[in-house]
Amino acid sequence: MGGDKPVKRIAILAAALLMAMLTACSSPLGGNVEEMLEAPKLSQDQTLVVEELNRYIGGSAKLQYPRQGEFLSPFVFRDLNGDGVQEAVVFYSRDAAGATSQYVEIALLAKTEDKWSVLWNEEGLGTEVDSVRFGSMYGTDVSTLIVGYANANLSDKYLAVYRYEEESGCLQRTDQRGYYEYALADFTGSGADDLVVLSSATEEEPMRVTLLAVKDQTLQKVTSVRLDSLLQSCAQIRTSLFGEEYSLVIDGLTSGGTLASEQLYFDRESGRLVSYSDRLGVDLPTLTTRVGTMLSSRDVDEDGSVEIPVVLGNVSAFSTEQRMQWVSFYDFASIETYQNNFEKETVQPGSQIPSVLPLPTEQPQSTPPVQSGPVSSIPPEGQAVPEEVQPEQQEGQLEPTNERAFGLADLSYGYYVRLPLSWKNRVTVERLGSRSWCLVDTASGETLLAVQILGSDERLTGNGPKYGRTEDYTQVAAVGRYRIFVRVRPDTGIDEAEILGGVLVLS
Repeated sequence: MGGDKPVKRIAILAAALLMAMLTACSSPLGGNVEEMLEAPKLSQDQTLVVEELNRYIGGSAKLQYPRQGEFLSPFVFRDLNGDGVQEAVVFYSRDAAGATSQYVEIALLAKTEDKWSVLWNEEGLGTEVDSVRFGSMYGTDVSTLIVGYANANLSDKYLAVYRYEEESGCLQRTDQRGYYEYALADFTGSGADDLVVLSSATEEEPMRVTLLAVKDQTLQKVTSVRLDSLLQSCAQIRTSLFGEEYSLVIDGLTSGGTLASEQLYFDRESGRLVSYSDRLGVDLPTLTTRVGTMLSSRDVDEDGSVEIPVVLGNVSAFSTEQRMQWVSFYDFASIETYQNNFEKETVQPGSQIPSVLPLPTEQPQSTPPVQSGPVSSIPPEGQAVPEEVQPEQQEGQLEPTNERAFGLADLSYGYYVRLPLSWKNRVTVERLGSRSWCLVDTASGETLLAVQILGSDERLTGNGPKYGRTEDYTQVAAVGRYRIFVRVRPDTGIDEAEILGGVLVLS
């Protein structure tokens, strides 16, 4: 074991545990957020704000926690007027004795020296706070607050847009409307944030996306488009940035319970929202349909662009359980043309998985040659990799420009192992018992990587040709009551830390 390996493993483990904690915080658990918290202690400023709020309403304020989003506290401290001093936005409801309705209220407070005072107070649009966002819809120097309200059953949601008024020092509600989901970004390229509102599907028409922008100090509709009818409901909505162009990625549930994705951008020439399906000449919702609903679109390489997963095929070793799949994540905004070079079918051991997208634009738009015979093998353990067999140095093996991640998704245990693109078409999966598995070089039969999935009271298995040594395993994730351990053969010519650090928790 190398001298720096323990340090590296500790760093990877810490990152994995942090990921698990973050995932747990964002999972769709039942009940209100405030019910899951154990009476958090208030800071000094929070305590003073509550005392002033109680004095102002002449009763007791019950704090209301947003259900999702970046801000999960009933207190939001933010410098709204740019003077270097933070104001406080508070969401609360009144106790039964002092309440005129059950709706949430929102208050704005300012601090002078050590004293807080209420500048503005207003009743919201629902009994719950769904989410809170800040933007700059009215210009970069004007703060905009967007609040999503909901009723207790979460079936009815209403969006309120508040603009900070410099002269009065108050918030003014400038727009309100029903919504299903929403997103905020500069889609039109105006320099200010635009608002995208997604409405739910009805019997008459599918989900609709409406783009709104501020014109003449008024929020106005720019364009609206219906989504593909394959998407019946919204599972997730995210903004993606490629170059200077924002786009909208929507993961939707189909009537069959599968997941499919659509990606829209604002075409400045036509003034319309357009699907990347039109630009690429392919049906994105159909192409991206996947059984695993946990395979959501995400920024896998942390470059600001959201990648959409495409299932290349099922893993034959687990085909009866439909448990594991070959999955690549693609950035569809980074290309101008598209070639459908694969058919989604069960991938048998050793069969080729052609690239789904074309070569870099400076190369001819053709499919990389697929070998019909055995691929060059990775040498036995202990031998160095000859330079001439490195896939990235072979002619015709250029990687697609927008295939950001290739790997294996384990849908039963909720994780994704990111693999080198150079291993594509060269490896197959073998089972190691009921849960664990290994990755084998198809030509040589050598084990490249092994994964063990253990319960809380189980120990690593080792000292076998497939398992390897137990001391070479690193815990990379914890999903529910299971721990995920990975061993990478050290002489494959691949950065071990890149694989160990690239394991994603999907749940």
